[in-house]
Amino acid sequence: MSFSYYGPLCTEVYNATKPVGHSLGGDIEFYRDYLMNCNGRILEAMSGSGRMLIPLLEAGLNVDGLDYSTDMLDSCRALCTERGLPVPELFAADLETLHLPFRYEVIIIAAGSLLLIQDRQASIKALHNLYLHLEPGGRLVLDLFLPDVTNTTSHYSGTSTVQLPDGDTITMESKDIEVNMLQQYKVSLIRYEKWRHGSHRTATACTTLVRCRGAPHDSGTNRFHRCCCICRLRSRPATLPF
Repeated sequence: MSFSYYGPLCTEVYNATKPVGHSLGGDIEFYRDYLMNCNGRILEAMSGSGRMLIPLLEAGLNVDGLDYSTDMLDSCRALCTERGLPVPELFAADLETLHLPFRYEVIIIAAGSLLLIQDRQASIKALHNLYLHLEPGGRLVLDLFLPDVTNTTSHYSGTSTVQLPDGDTITMESKDIEVNMLQQYKVSLIRYEKWRHGSHRTATACTTLVRCRGAPHDSGTNRFHRCCCICRLRSRPATLPF
């Protein structure tokens, strides 16, 4: 589905920099308030390790999770257990071949995660599959980054460091290796290395593709724009209505 895959080191970095309840410009509060009147099942697609899903559970909502990364889902289960929450239904699945046993009143995709899908046709296929998992009258709600037309830099490289709670350190070296303005995507190569007391422990590389030239949310300083795409299901057509 995507070049992007969150393995063990990626998951540790994500949990350290975007822990459970870390709102990106108010997105958790927005989705929580939007969903409070839901009576049926809710699905957070591309839910990761539970940054948003767990606060929604703590608000009393009936939410399932879906992600491509088993490492992220394992982390979500562990974090739910730490908080004394019943572990929700968590599905490891590819949105392009999605087949779940439930239909949902609302499906959400937060933090612009849809942009990680590799190409336009794959994005349309993913949206189509999610559409087919809605109840009649259900809604598909997602947020996207706005294109950054002011960024003329075609190649970026940089290194950052994340300190983990156990004292280990993960360094990340990132570089944009391809920018295609016509097809609206950017490919970045990120190398993760884990260190303990100055000694190298393990390393991995992750190639990330982001569509629409949107700059990812960082520390939550970006204001969350309450602009969502909403798709309502009136019947069960064979194709999406666009």
